[in-house]
Amino acid sequence: MRVTIFNLNSKTTYKDEYLKMIKVLNSKCLTYKNKNYNYFEFINMYLFNNWKFRDTYLDVYEYLEFIGININSRKINENSFINLLEFILNMNLLLSNIKVYSDEAKYNTKARSIIYHNIPLILERMGLEAYDLDDKIIISSIDLDYSELKELLPSDIYELIISYKSINNNSIKTKRIIIDKLFSFLEKDQDKYKTYNSSIYNTIKLVINKMGIRYEIDKKYQELSNYKLRKYYDNTFSMICYLINTENILKYKDSIRNE
Repeated sequence: MRVTIFNLNSKTTYKDEYLKMIKVLNSKCLTYKNKNYNYFEFINMYLFNNWKFRDTYLDVYEYLEFIGININSRKINENSFINLLEFILNMNLLLSNIKVYSDEAKYNTKARSIIYHNIPLILERMGLEAYDLDDKIIISSIDLDYSELKELLPSDIYELIISYKSINNNSIKTKRIIIDKLFSFLEKDQDKYKTYNSSIYNTIKLVINKMGIRYEIDKKYQELSNYKLRKYYDNTFSMICYLINTENILKYKDSIRNE
C-alpha cells in the first residue's frame, strides 16, 4: 500500500537542520532601512547590546561561542543546536519589543520560514517546547508528569510550571519569581485550595512570606544557605502542583466510586 506524502516520516537530523538554518542566516536575509544584512550582523549591530541577559559578552559572536556555536563551522552537537534555537527565539522576542526596529526590519521568505515555521516543528520533533517567561523564552522538555495540569490552568500559569522545571539549579531569583506568581494564582481562589488541604496551603504561604520570595527573609530563616533555600523552594513548587492537581485527583476518586 502506498504511503501518502502526509504520512511520510522526516529523516532530517538536527545536524541537517542546523546546516540549512545557518546557510540562510549567514546570507543577506534581513533588510533594515533599505540595507541588507545577514542575521548575525543585524543582531550584533542593533539588538545584542539591548539584551539584558547578555552578561559581560561584548558582541554576539563572543556569546555564540559561549553557547557552543561557531557560525562558520559545519560541526554542531545537539545541546549547542538547542542553545542556538533558544537564542534565536529570544532575539526575535527582543526585536518584537523594540518598535523602532520591529517596524522596519524585515526577514526574507526563507529566514521567516526558519524562525516562524521550522523552529516550532524542530522543537516538536525533539520533544521540546518553547515557553515565555516574563521577558525571555526558555526551551524545555515536554514534562509528561505535569501534562495533566494543563487542562486546569490558564496557559500562562501552565507555562510557569513547565519553565520552573527547566531552571538551572543556581537560578534562585527566577525560582522566587515563578513561585510568587504561582501562589498569586492560588490566592485568587484560596478558599478552594484551603479546602483541599489547609495545612499544605499554609505551609506554602509561610515559605512565600518568610523565606524571601515575596518579602525580605524573616530573621528566623536568615541563616539558611542558598542551597537550603532552593530545596525549600523546590518543595514548595511541588506542593503548589499537588494542590492544583487535587482537583483531578478528586475527579478520579468520584469516578471510581460511581462505577
